[in-house]
Amino acid sequence: MDWNLVTPELIVAGTGLAVLVLDLFLSEERRRSAAYLSLAGLLAALVASVRLLAAGLPDGSGAAAAGPGAGLWGGMLVADPFALLVKLLFLGIGLAVIMLSVDFVESRRIAAGEYNALVLFSVLGMMIMAGSRDLIVIYLGLETTAIASYVLAGLLRGDARSGEAALKYFLTGALASAVILFGMSLVFGGTGSTSLTALLAPGFLGLSGAAPVSGPLALAGLVLLVAGFGFKIAAVPFHFWAPDAYEGAPTPVTAFFSVGPKAAAFAVVLRVFAPVLLLGQAGGPPAVLPVLFAGLAVVTMTVGNLVALTQKNIKRMLAYSSIAHAGYMMVGLAVATPQGTAAVIYYLLAYAVTNLGVFAVVIWLNNRGTGDEISDYTGLAGRAPLAAAAMLVCLLSLIGIPPMVGFFGKFYLFMAAVEAGMAWLAVVMVVNSAVSVGYYYGIVRNMYLQDEPAGEAVRATPMVGTALGLTVAAVLALGFLSEPLSHLARLAGGGL
Repeated sequence: MDWNLVTPELIVAGTGLAVLVLDLFLSEERRRSAAYLSLAGLLAALVASVRLLAAGLPDGSGAAAAGPGAGLWGGMLVADPFALLVKLLFLGIGLAVIMLSVDFVESRRIAAGEYNALVLFSVLGMMIMAGSRDLIVIYLGLETTAIASYVLAGLLRGDARSGEAALKYFLTGALASAVILFGMSLVFGGTGSTSLTALLAPGFLGLSGAAPVSGPLALAGLVLLVAGFGFKIAAVPFHFWAPDAYEGAPTPVTAFFSVGPKAAAFAVVLRVFAPVLLLGQAGGPPAVLPVLFAGLAVVTMTVGNLVALTQKNIKRMLAYSSIAHAGYMMVGLAVATPQGTAAVIYYLLAYAVTNLGVFAVVIWLNNRGTGDEISDYTGLAGRAPLAAAAMLVCLLSLIGIPPMVGFFGKFYLFMAAVEAGMAWLAVVMVVNSAVSVGYYYGIVRNMYLQDEPAGEAVRATPMVGTALGLTVAAVLALGFLSEPLSHLARLAGGGL
């Protein structure tokens, strides 16, 4: 076994344990050191992942370079380009969230060591999920992330809304985990294996032309997996936990929930379903899965956008916005083509950096005791012009305005749907994007077109300002680098 393949995971796990131990010896005035150690560990894991990814990408001849691609424990855990690219995303999310959390945790008197360790262990679970090619390992990674997330949601112990958010998140998450586990048991019963390669075995779901007895049983398992992971990505009708959890959780935790576990769930969905869907285009398995994803995509993006129009609390509005964007990403799954898979990977990257930028502005204001209501952004351009400009850039990206990265994310999904002969789905996506302008514009109108309320200028702390600057720079830079980034997404998707 080549333990070098899991160096990033080992670094994150070791850092999490080190933070817990360090917290025992830190005085109240030096609790911030736990965040600095966490950032150092995530940066080290990021560097290790970049090295592994560079070693595993094709060389100039088109052949894969020597390095990642092999797996551990009989291929249960792999370090292929898809896993490594998604791990880079998870590590970047972890870095941004911890940077955004330092002042918030300090001002709310949240246990810094506990908070940072939970974020690290949640990121660790996400990384395990991304590299799993076995249902058992996927479930272990899922529960590692989920259990840490339940605790994170309730860390504001004196806040009743935080306790409510944690309880609702726990109950619905436990139900989703039970559905996923039951689906996995049906897949195992139908294939005799927990390996994802069993889904592509000759005869499974009729891939060899002969429909085996096990096919319907395993197909039912796959449908249950869609439902279970639908909870994790907050797809309609499994979305009802998200608004309350987003509103009640500490704002940096809400930012993490909106991009981290959601991206990990999509990574697992791609890992499990992309090969089956792509073989379906060649006349393999039944068309129920693409139809199921198409239906979920339409309902999810429509409900998310329409309900977001009525929200007054910005965290609830961003929760429904997150639901809508999950619907956009499912378009790539519904078209069941390599272009669709690559578009989903690209959109995950685009949405993560953009949404973190929006939440950075929310946290900027939260650190000054405001920013939870959309009305709090009235006159922000006068009180905090940099925050308002950053929010404007990120909102334009969420709408899909060039040259921001969000435009290219939606463009690649749109083109994948058109090329696959599902132009109607692309039209639904465009209409929903137009609807989303309504609630995003409400924030822009308050910032720039409403009278400025009396009050002092709102200044960011260094950590929040740095995180916001990095995310806004990424929103712009990744838009200009859309072609090489989409090429990388295609390479990663091809490994599935």
